[in-house]
Amino acid sequence: MVLITAYLIGILLLPIKENIKNISSHGPLAWAKAVSATFSKEDSPQTDSSKETAVADPSVMTGLSPVPRPKDNSKDDLVVWAKKAVIIDAESGEVLYQDKMLDSHQIASLTKTMTALVLMDIVKDWNEKVPISQHAATAGGATVHFLTGEKFYAKDLLKAMLMNSDNTAARALAEHFAGSEDKFVELMNQKAKELNLRNTQFADAAGLNADDRSHSCAYDVAMIAREEMKYPMVLEIMQTPSHIQITSCDEFGNVHQIGNTNKLLGQYPGILGAKTGFTYEAGYCLMMMREMANKGKLIGVVLDAGDISRWTEMQKMLDWAYNRYKWSVFP
Repeated sequence: MVLITAYLIGILLLPIKENIKNISSHGPLAWAKAVSATFSKEDSPQTDSSKETAVADPSVMTGLSPVPRPKDNSKDDLVVWAKKAVIIDAESGEVLYQDKMLDSHQIASLTKTMTALVLMDIVKDWNEKVPISQHAATAGGATVHFLTGEKFYAKDLLKAMLMNSDNTAARALAEHFAGSEDKFVELMNQKAKELNLRNTQFADAAGLNADDRSHSCAYDVAMIAREEMKYPMVLEIMQTPSHIQITSCDEFGNVHQIGNTNKLLGQYPGILGAKTGFTYEAGYCLMMMREMANKGKLIGVVLDAGDISRWTEMQKMLDWAYNRYKWSVFP
């Protein structure tokens, strides 16, 4: 019995012997480690990881884009009188404000933003000569008064389409580069599917069609504009002031004046681009892209807002967004 008791005591003392051996071989500082090692997991003090202070690694922040975050003292006091409206952050696509943004609506010449996108995909040479067909010349509406039989460089017709909202230019470009306007419209609707625009359908290249085959919504227009911002050529044209001249590259050499329908260009800072639209069915519409230093890029869209109020409503929306949000990579 005594032997058994001595044997059991020897087994129990083995860990202490090992720790004493470690102490003797590693110096006096090893004593604390040895004592600590004798505690079981249940006896050891637990660390509250929630109280640990995280230290940000600067390398992790490299390449991150600032995103809009509401300011602490911000208020949701924006009232927009347009029938449909939306503001999105151009980088992230985040919706900052919306009112009926997904409701179907005619968008008139805002259609030309999609026309421009498709042209960016298929045009290889912007110095290619494009003829004005009779079908194109009779488009009517906003027009630079192009004549049947005239020829223009593709880049000049793009200027007329985006700046002056010219319908003849839109038709001529569509016919020339797709073979017909109908085939071009197929490309427009295909592009809409690629961009996952679920509420958008096009029936012509200029935005003149007013039946149920052609419709979109404020949010989809904003997403088209977001895609447009990838093309410096489009933005450069949209920022070009009025009163430029283009000359037909044929035996006539006719000179045409090109205006810009953006009334805020040069008066409202930070405008990257804008597109106007009007038909009786759509009302007065406007898409605008704006960038402010250290505040990110915004895209605003108003549909059926009134001739004058579309400009004041757009300014109010964009100013509100920049005042309510700050752009930061930190939450």
